[in-house]
Amino acid sequence: MTPKRFLSQTSVFAFGVAVCICALANPALAKQAIVTFDPENSIGTYAWSVNAKGVVAGFYYDSSDDTTKGFLRTADGTLTTFEHGQSEVTAVYGIDNKGRVAGYWSTLDGNFPGFIRTLNGKLHRFWASGSVAGTFPNAMNAKNAIAGDYYDAYDIPHGFLRTSNGTITTFDVSGDTYGTSPAAINAADTTTGHYGDASGINHGFLRTSDGTITTFDAAKDSTGTYAQGINTDGVIAGYYFDSNGTSHGFLRDSAGSVATFDPSGSTGTFCESINDKGAVAGYYYDSSFVAHGFVRTSEGTFDTFDPKGSAGTYANAINNKAEVVGFYTDSTGNYHGFVRTP
Repeated sequence: MTPKRFLSQTSVFAFGVAVCICALANPALAKQAIVTFDPENSIGTYAWSVNAKGVVAGFYYDSSDDTTKGFLRTADGTLTTFEHGQSEVTAVYGIDNKGRVAGYWSTLDGNFPGFIRTLNGKLHRFWASGSVAGTFPNAMNAKNAIAGDYYDAYDIPHGFLRTSNGTITTFDVSGDTYGTSPAAINAADTTTGHYGDASGINHGFLRTSDGTITTFDAAKDSTGTYAQGINTDGVIAGYYFDSNGTSHGFLRDSAGSVATFDPSGSTGTFCESINDKGAVAGYYYDSSFVAHGFVRTSEGTFDTFDPKGSAGTYANAINNKAEVVGFYTDSTGNYHGFVRTP
């Protein structure tokens, strides 16, 4: 469940903030807390990334004017919302350690330029060379470098890297037919993501800052490998689908060895992020197809969680303090942001 290029929700949630302490199997983690939040008038809040200072970035659907807007939430709970002019969509997917964010907005002709929002609140547009339908930042590292994809005239995605000095390099994985989509970037400007071959099967890739690309699959029976996160040690986290169509989490170390995993009771695991200490965050589905958030420590211990009132929890990012952000749906189908703090 990934609401990328999200445009609308249908029902209304009154603005508010709730705090709950989740029951955890590990007594040492009993003080962990989940804070839920929504910008005013939001009926769909998506917390997408979090930096080292606990500042959360994402986007929400504003029911007052039917637009999607970006937001920043500081560690003390202060919410700042923003949008580009008359754009119907302003969506944020990455944040650096100074609080600059990256995303895209929509234009009247249906195009989507990428942007960086500076510390003074100004949105600066950029395009990847060859972009026709849109330039979409998917991740931002601590030093303001961005990885993402852009679409050409044939509506095929291609990868790009925008370094901190503004230089944009575009690339495709050799053998790519259905598109190259970077999903994450680490401090060394190494990116990871997935690409589609001529058979329509997705594979993972690793691209170092010098342009060297390595491709991989998480398992021999993989029918789709999706690399979603990478840390400073070059460890990649993501998920793959087996021959039965069931998803599992994986970790690939810098030497290329892959370990797969699932929380207990999982019927489908989606690993979305990894921090520099090797802890990962994501979500899994139980036998009733209800999603729950999880954190897996570097030792392999799982802690699962749900905000109070959740009918489906989607953990999306984890920082080096093990703060986890994401979103959950309530019984009415509305989505709300959350921060899980150890």
